[in-house]
Amino acid sequence: MSPVDPDEARRRILEELSRDEYRTGDGFVAWLLHLFDSLVARITADLPEATPVHWALLVLAAGVLALLVALVVRRTGWLRRSGALSVSAALDAAETADAAELRVRARTALDAGRHDDAVVLALRSLVRDLDERTLIEVSAGMTAREVAAGAARPFPDLHRRLEHAAAAFDTAAYSRRPVGAKPAQDAVRLVEYVAQTRPDLAEVDA
Repeated sequence: MSPVDPDEARRRILEELSRDEYRTGDGFVAWLLHLFDSLVARITADLPEATPVHWALLVLAAGVLALLVALVVRRTGWLRRSGALSVSAALDAAETADAAELRVRARTALDAGRHDDAVVLALRSLVRDLDERTLIEVSAGMTAREVAAGAARPFPDLHRRLEHAAAAFDTAAYSRRPVGAKPAQDAVRLVEYVAQTRPDLAEVDA
């Protein structure tokens, strides 16, 4: 492969990062592109042409930046599938419904074949249930994996099932892939079981 001019390398990567799938808000994208442009300028400073090593550094820098975008987008839910859910995916949403009602809604969604809704409602019911029993402290922007980790303390035997439910929630809320019937059924059954199970308070107080 022939050497690539630093300006051309920068142009190609900036063009890639400007594509629609990376857009989460003009201010955010502009900040990331400015950050990347500054990084590229430092790497290619005083170079008449990019060597293979510096080209590799440019590719690495682009990969790190793309990963940062993905993490931020995943955390904030900016790429949540439009129209895929008919319910809110916010785990820390102020609920007017109690945990029992949310479990009923999750079961209803499951029976109707709305698997994404069923998983989201199941995880929201879990958060509400644990909060009502003061087993976890609900925080703004908490993730499904944080909920699973918190729930695993009073229910250590359910650790693996809680992780699977959290993964199903991430698929339902953020992925472009739908949740299958089995993960949705498992999530609903899990939260129904948790609601009827006595927690290990020794683990909570430890």
